[in-house]
Amino acid sequence: DGFMRSKSGVENDPTAKVMSGYLEQSNVNTVEALVDMISLQRKYEMQVKMMETSQKHEQKSDQMLSLR
Repeated sequence: DGFMRSKSGVENDPTAKVMSGYLEQSNVNTVEALVDMISLQRKYEMQVKMMETSQKHEQKSDQMLSLR
């Protein structure tokens, strides 16, 4: 939602301050996100390869049936 939250989870903390010289921490773990993307890409490629193999098997089956 774009709102800042304290570590304690309290919303609208009146004692919270914005201070110069400090960095805001991201809520995204870049290494984990990269590993997840690589994993999804590999799964996608494997599924595409399975579909291509299935199509080749189907064509071979059609050829064998048409010979008779």
